[in-house]
Amino acid sequence: MGMNMKKWLSAMLIGTMLIALIGCGNSTVNEGTAGGDDQQPVEQEEETGSVEESQQPEGSEAEGLSGELNIWSSGEELGRFVSGFNQVYPDIKVNITVIPNADFLAKLTPVMSSGQGAPDIFTGESDYVKYLVESPFWEDLRGEPYNIEQYTDGIWPYVVSVGTDSAGAIKALSWQASPGSVLYRRDLAQQVFGTSDPEAVGALLASNDKMLEAAATLKENGIAMFASWQDILNMQFSNRQTAWVEEDKLIIDESMLDFMDMAKTIYESGYDLNVDPWSPEWSAAVESDNTFCYVLPSWGYQFVVKPAANVTMGQWGLAQGPVPYVKGGTWFGIYKDSPQKEAAWKFMEYVALNAEAQQSYAVEYGEYVSLKEADQALAAAEGEEVLGGQNLFEFYNDQMGKIESDLMTPYDGQINNAFLAAVKVYANGTMDKDAALAQFKNDVATQYPDLIIE
Repeated sequence: MGMNMKKWLSAMLIGTMLIALIGCGNSTVNEGTAGGDDQQPVEQEEETGSVEESQQPEGSEAEGLSGELNIWSSGEELGRFVSGFNQVYPDIKVNITVIPNADFLAKLTPVMSSGQGAPDIFTGESDYVKYLVESPFWEDLRGEPYNIEQYTDGIWPYVVSVGTDSAGAIKALSWQASPGSVLYRRDLAQQVFGTSDPEAVGALLASNDKMLEAAATLKENGIAMFASWQDILNMQFSNRQTAWVEEDKLIIDESMLDFMDMAKTIYESGYDLNVDPWSPEWSAAVESDNTFCYVLPSWGYQFVVKPAANVTMGQWGLAQGPVPYVKGGTWFGIYKDSPQKEAAWKFMEYVALNAEAQQSYAVEYGEYVSLKEADQALAAAEGEEVLGGQNLFEFYNDQMGKIESDLMTPYDGQINNAFLAAVKVYANGTMDKDAALAQFKNDVATQYPDLIIE
């Protein structure tokens, strides 16, 4: 990618202005304005559970290590590890400031540029993590005392790939991964297709054309295949051969052009509910009798289907669609000028490289994690009642094994949004395809004037 500092700063500043994302032991959590001297930290209620109990103090390891870590995070998840960490390192105080995604870059950029009030560790969400990975502000974890390369075989390759910059420096890790599936209704599959088996259903959805064929059959039976065609974009980004930007040039992969036509077909044929993701109608489809599937990453099961499946308990399944995919996630790294690098690394090590801690976290919070050992252990456990006994870790482990690297760029958050807007106006007939693509290119040019756009 080779983005130089001038272009990186330009992209970061534009992202700061434009980004609007969809949204404990010896610790304090401050939610709100980062770094404000007049703001008092809000004590986080101590969380109890298996994450805290997963590690016992190891006196020799923690002996003499003390300090105070300041962490900026876009979510509350890191706070769930603090109590367990403090059992091992009782003399390291961890302060976590939670900053909403929509405000994160605006808060982070000035302190990174000035070095004043910078956190020791900060996170990066998937929509803008490559901004941060390509920046000069995260520490390269390949060197001493981190030596991260000795651990990477135990991490899913995709997670490492996202945290690696264009020069090969590994700057960020994660405690989570977000592999995806087609979350489908077993009962409706049996009714229409004569099978509810995940592999058999996956075979019916093995390409975009096959998905449309299945959608037509479902429509004949009064069932919309998709809650929203927009969900398919979660998977479509992994169906590309090229990233959005290569050598500072906007690239529109042929598969994205094909997807525009697919979205239009779904819209015009009534193969979805014609609603936006996260709308009440979209959420209610979990319990409906006329919607076949969602196309969502692991967090879609965790936050959308599982909590709402009462009448449909046991009637859901996970199948692979045309391609395995990953969408979403949070990475974190150490500020290169942190005075607390040793303590910061111990915290990162506990969260991102401790299989026992991750396994306990996954059991307690239902989240798919980044270490193979933890996920493989969980794949041997009982399956999910909502999924009719299917073990989601076993399914997702198979998917993650097929995904070696990412196609993410520092520009993705805004380009993805611009592309979605263009597909919408083409699908609903407001613009023809050429006009929609012209709008897309114009939006990208406005947001990233340094890119070459043909």
